[in-house]
Amino acid sequence: MINSIPGIEKLSMLLSSTEIEKLVKAAGRHSETSNMNFTILSVNEEGIEIEVTQGETKSGRYASETTLSTRTKDLFSKLLPKTKLRIYAQTFAPSPASTVTTAWLESKMQQKGVRIKQIAFDTGLDRESISDWVTGKRSMSQIVKAMFYFYLK
Repeated sequence: MINSIPGIEKLSMLLSSTEIEKLVKAAGRHSETSNMNFTILSVNEEGIEIEVTQGETKSGRYASETTLSTRTKDLFSKLLPKTKLRIYAQTFAPSPASTVTTAWLESKMQQKGVRIKQIAFDTGLDRESISDWVTGKRSMSQIVKAMFYFYLK
């Protein structure tokens, strides 16, 4: 199994290789199901500092900082019950450009009274490409979505 916890080697003084393997395996399940990733930042006499982040998920459902912290504490406390854990949780923040769809484009263009010709003039892109994106004939890359988002927001 690929090491799913950067910095895990810092726990080698506290856990056996079998326990580390269990921890890595359990963290791997969190990564697969919720795109949660753990990093061991430091280990000292005061405890362990762990960063937990959540990346984008297929379901579009995301954990709060509290949930990320609780899951991290549950994961590490099973093998390190008496160790103080300091957890830094970072929730997923989707890109604002991910809201851009053909329906969003239509709505924003109508609200602002903007036409394809104007977008082409302002951006230097050809009208045909813009028309294809607006009508959905052509799929939009993340860069194109970002361009439309910041142009029309």
